[in-house]
Amino acid sequence: MRSVTAALLVILILNSSQILFAQDRYERKSVSYINALWLATPEARAVDDQQVAFMLKTIKRTIEMPRFDYNPLPDALTRDLADAANARKKLTVDELASLMQKSLMPAIVEILKGAIPERGAELVSEERKQTFMTTKAKELGITLEEIEKVMNSAYIYVPVLTKLERKQSKKDKSKYTYTIEGGIIWFHLDMTDDEPSVDLKVSQTTLSKGYGSDRFAYESAVENFARNLKIATQEIPEFRLSMPISEVDDGTIAFKLGTKEGVKLDDCYFVGEWVEYPNGDKKFERSGWVRIGRVGNNLKDKTAKSSARAVKKGSWTPGMAVVEHPRLGIDIAFKPGVFYTKITKGRIPIFYGDINLTEDYESYAPGFDIDAQYNLAPATGISQLFFLVGGNCAWPASLEFESNDFTMLTATPPFIWGFHVGALKKAYIGRVAFSMEAKAGMRFMTVEQDFTFGLTEYKYTVKNNTAGAHFNLGFEYAATPDFNIGLFCGYRLFPVSEVWTQEIDPFVEVHSWDEDFPDIDHSGAAFGLYMHYSPPALTFDPLSLLRGALGE
Repeated sequence: MRSVTAALLVILILNSSQILFAQDRYERKSVSYINALWLATPEARAVDDQQVAFMLKTIKRTIEMPRFDYNPLPDALTRDLADAANARKKLTVDELASLMQKSLMPAIVEILKGAIPERGAELVSEERKQTFMTTKAKELGITLEEIEKVMNSAYIYVPVLTKLERKQSKKDKSKYTYTIEGGIIWFHLDMTDDEPSVDLKVSQTTLSKGYGSDRFAYESAVENFARNLKIATQEIPEFRLSMPISEVDDGTIAFKLGTKEGVKLDDCYFVGEWVEYPNGDKKFERSGWVRIGRVGNNLKDKTAKSSARAVKKGSWTPGMAVVEHPRLGIDIAFKPGVFYTKITKGRIPIFYGDINLTEDYESYAPGFDIDAQYNLAPATGISQLFFLVGGNCAWPASLEFESNDFTMLTATPPFIWGFHVGALKKAYIGRVAFSMEAKAGMRFMTVEQDFTFGLTEYKYTVKNNTAGAHFNLGFEYAATPDFNIGLFCGYRLFPVSEVWTQEIDPFVEVHSWDEDFPDIDHSGAAFGLYMHYSPPALTFDPLSLLRGALGE
């Protein structure tokens, strides 16, 4: 195995005496890892050394959360796995899991046998433990300190890179799209019986894309990939932050987690109790959820507490527990509605013809906004403050037009689209939230036409361009911690513009215009539904996509 030439392999091994799943209290964990990337397929092995170094650095920086302590795993433990991997041209996630069980786990299981605290009713003596450790250290060629760290282990996780694809844009040769595919494998080292065992616990895949200049597209795809892996890590029950509630004051609670553990303003936590069943299993029974309102700085003051306010409130008392509900901090909002639009009669030129709008159009065009809402609370200290980036589409479907060429040359009916950026502020009262939103951006009314001339297929586009702003008020209800539904109403200010542009792909010279263009007025009221979802992963970062399209 080339140490930094294969898909990402980072191994986390966590202290077995601190299994969070069976407790209601968070305890800091010890983590071991292999500082290398493992490329599992020929496509993944096409990554050059600089790209490998950046990916490794980014994923380590993102995954290595403050709640863990980190120690490198000795290379000697992975030697057999490396040899087995070198003999395989291509590995799937499942095949890699199987290979790890055959080539890596036997050595770790042998080490863990020395950490079993009981043999029947007799405790293992310190002398016996030291003898075992010394013997194993000599066999494996590692130090006693490294043996000690492995003996305190209980979990292993392996992120795997299976594909890295780079495509150059046909329309703009300076733009590229990168696609990264991979997954995460989790193993549980079970030490509850006399004989340790290794069980496959979780296998999850993720996909990430980036767009823009060659460097920016790659780096944004890697950043998004790493962010998805971090949330996948935090979602595993054993790794979620958990702590008993120390104070309850009506709808506000307090508990001893804070800056040191990575708690952030607006983070979501479930409230409930750990219930033990007759078969010995423990399960967290939820009775509502909260969002962090103040983060305690326990780096400076060990007694500092964080406080959270109820969104869905239950019958809470001190001693109940909070459990982390990790998310990206990027909400996706979908707002179907109607948007006032006015278009005067006139002519829009298409290739070898015109679209003649025979009547004035003045009505509410159906359409939707779709936004990515980035929570700025951790950076600004202002709860429920969002930066948003998104787009709009609308279809003035009842436009009256006439043109024989319009039908023959397959031109689309005129449609409206645009993009915008802005800010959103919410205020929650229980599960009800009120919001104010301001956005600025561009709107385009567009006609597209596909036709063939000779043996060449062409796409012709003509559009009207205007800039303006949009203001909304919203009312929503938190149905779940991840899904809100509500209503919005607002007003758009997009002045009439005489700016019309035309494009043809592949490029050829097109005729100049001397036409009676219609006036396009997007200003007016808008109203509709509001739905937002907080996803655990995204295929791409919407803000990075916009930055890449605009020149990054």
